[in-house]
Amino acid sequence: MNSRTQGSRFLTGLAIAALGGLLTLMGCSNKSDEEAAAALAPNKVKASGGVAGAGKKPPAADDESRLASAVVTGKTSAPVNLKYDLAAKPDVGQPFEIELDFLPRLPADTLDVEVTGMPGLTLVGSGAVKFDKVQAGGTYIQKVLVQADATGTYYVSVIAKMITPTQTEVRTFSVPVVVGTAPAAVSKPEPQRDASGQAIESMPAKED
Repeated sequence: MNSRTQGSRFLTGLAIAALGGLLTLMGCSNKSDEEAAAALAPNKVKASGGVAGAGKKPPAADDESRLASAVVTGKTSAPVNLKYDLAAKPDVGQPFEIELDFLPRLPADTLDVEVTGMPGLTLVGSGAVKFDKVQAGGTYIQKVLVQADATGTYYVSVIAKMITPTQTEVRTFSVPVVVGTAPAAVSKPEPQRDASGQAIESMPAKED
């Protein structure tokens, strides 16, 4: 083997070695990039997940959409609100159910509730209930049965007492209930008018 052949093989070996080193470096670089991307990926998913959570489709409207707010009466103001709903349209002489939803704004040891009717509107069963260990933001439901004697508008009175070791706060509500269909008002007949539009007054008949 002459020196030229040996030199050629030597140069070829160097070239192969250099190419292998370049490929190794490229592989390391790609691996480093992948590792870096993998390290950043959890943060990206977390951030996008947070955005998705903030902008996700809201749940379907809950039962509160069907509730009406009771009318607050009296000057005292315990930290509790009241909403109500009627299961069906009230009919005369038929017991009907009223759902009362109490919404405390502050915690209390006890929430005492007393429901009463009025003349013509009778409470069927007991209207008293007690809720213990009341939490702020919760919903405490009482259902009562009432019965009306005649068509008309009635009011159910509700007294809510928020009791703590230091004080008792009271709030009173009124729940309006329309029973039956109120008769249509009878309108006064229009008087007859002449050609000029003036009302014609009817004169009593005179005897000769």
